[in-house]
Amino acid sequence: MSQPHSPHDTLTDRDARDYSLVGGQTDATTDGLEAAAGVAAPVVTAQKVGTSLQATPTEDKPSPPAVDESTILTGKKLAIVFVSMLLSLLLIALDQTILATALPRIASDFHAFNLQGWVSSAFILTQTGFLLPYGQLLRIWPAKYCLLVSVVLFEVGSALCGGAPNVYALIIGRAISGVGAAGIFSSMMQIIAQVTRLEDRPRLFGLFGAVFGLSSVIGPLIGGALTEYSSWRWCFFLNIPVGGVTFTTVMFLLKASLPLGAKPEDTTMKARLRNTTRMDWVGATLLFAAITCLVLALQWGGNTKPWSNGSVIASLVVAVVLAAASILWQRWLGDRAMVPGKVFKSLSIYAICGYAFTTRFALLIFTYYLPLLYQAGRDHTATKSGIDILPFMLSVVLSVVLGGQMVARIGRYWPFLVIGPVFMSLGSGLMYSISVSTPSPSLIGFQILAGVGVGLSMQNSLLAMQAEFKDTPRLVAQATGMATFSQFLGGTVGLAVAQAAFSSRLSANLRQYAPTAPASLIERSPLAIYTSIETSLRPAVIKAYVKALTIVFVLGVPFGVLALVLSLIIKNIDIRAPKPDVKPKDEEEGAAAAQSETSSPEKVEQNDDAESDDGRAGGANSEKRLSSEAQNRV
Repeated sequence: MSQPHSPHDTLTDRDARDYSLVGGQTDATTDGLEAAAGVAAPVVTAQKVGTSLQATPTEDKPSPPAVDESTILTGKKLAIVFVSMLLSLLLIALDQTILATALPRIASDFHAFNLQGWVSSAFILTQTGFLLPYGQLLRIWPAKYCLLVSVVLFEVGSALCGGAPNVYALIIGRAISGVGAAGIFSSMMQIIAQVTRLEDRPRLFGLFGAVFGLSSVIGPLIGGALTEYSSWRWCFFLNIPVGGVTFTTVMFLLKASLPLGAKPEDTTMKARLRNTTRMDWVGATLLFAAITCLVLALQWGGNTKPWSNGSVIASLVVAVVLAAASILWQRWLGDRAMVPGKVFKSLSIYAICGYAFTTRFALLIFTYYLPLLYQAGRDHTATKSGIDILPFMLSVVLSVVLGGQMVARIGRYWPFLVIGPVFMSLGSGLMYSISVSTPSPSLIGFQILAGVGVGLSMQNSLLAMQAEFKDTPRLVAQATGMATFSQFLGGTVGLAVAQAAFSSRLSANLRQYAPTAPASLIERSPLAIYTSIETSLRPAVIKAYVKALTIVFVLGVPFGVLALVLSLIIKNIDIRAPKPDVKPKDEEEGAAAAQSETSSPEKVEQNDDAESDDGRAGGANSEKRLSSEAQNRV
């Protein structure tokens, strides 16, 4: 039934109201007919052209989400927040590297050489296992609060480690610190996604990589100095003031923004607590159990137990079963899963995860085994060996920073994902050719090649993942968490594989080159070569040690080739903001001329008369159309 006309309505107003009624009836009729025919009915909308109305079909396209400009920071505000993020990263990066030179002294003080591996593994285990649950928490709680809680957890763990009365308390403290480190890294990536635009992140990611690389350089130096001149306990106590500054900066200078894509009804305290209890705790437990079994197997295999041992095999089998159960559970749970199926929307996502796995693998191989090369092969101290690997670390830092600048300039990260593995494979392959007599300039050159490859690859994989979800911000935290999880899992597996390869090759080489040397003593510490081995046996033992290390470095070649293949699958997304449409000059002139014509009084009067005539005709046509449709329906 048509609405009554007001006496003050213009003809155009009445036509618009009548047209909306006709359009609605037409939609209802055509919907039924086309649904019966199996054809989707077009949506008809009324558009105003000049002062007339026209019906135009509109496509059912999802509108791109609007960027929440209220959370974007620039200038001093961004600098302050970014400094707090750098402090957070420095906190966890230093902790991982400062301990490398202190571990032998820690194991000696506690008389626990068989448990020293767990001091590092406990941290890696909890850090890797809690990355994905944090991704889910960041969809519920503001990243600021998650970061503050994570810093507190990290500090508690560091304090427990510093005052540990035995190795078991130290391992527990490392596990607590690992939980905090996972939250710090995940929250930091979420905050950067909230306060910056995608096109600005390459530069920031470059500085993140620089801080991580710098900590890898100064960490062993600080750890060696503290262990040598003070106490290894200060390697942990040092985290407390740094964490205090980080906590204060974040607490007072960072705004608590809502999670990306959060719905208004989910932002109340009651809703957040409810959603937290509804998290995928079963999936998180299954995944953590799988990682624990994997780390156990990798920690035992080739070190304290042979790979054929029943405990090692059983741990690997259980790890695979639990991982499969976790995947099936995630698929069954759907959108409520720890990693929703929507995250794996394309083959490119799988490629990014695999790529992140390989780059972390290569980074940790060089970081951990290059110092051993100088300590065992050239009798350098722990502090001196930290200086010896500066070419690798500085090349990583510089390539990360410069790569970030270049990505921001050209708006494409994909070329660097392709170039990085080439350099990584080349440097790793050349390291396979080294011997006891290889000159230092050659070693430096090989380090630089590998460092450039790792640096160009490392941060761009995280950027690629965030670029994939620039139109679905609600999934950014979980997607980034998946990429980060892949990175850390690659480091965990990489170190275990490298250790197994090194141990087996060193044993074989010692039997070949120095069969009378005490193999167990040499395998325990490279320092024994120069303190507990006869001078006559030393050259043969050094040769066996260096040749075993070349097997470790060459592992970077197959993983570099794998990364290169995966890079060809990753999407080449332009991260730059779309430029506004600019009208051609002649089009602007035509629009200006039309405006000048309609602005004159004579033209306006003529247009009004014409529109009145068109309106009367349109009204008559509308009434005829209504009558005709009514007859057809009867």
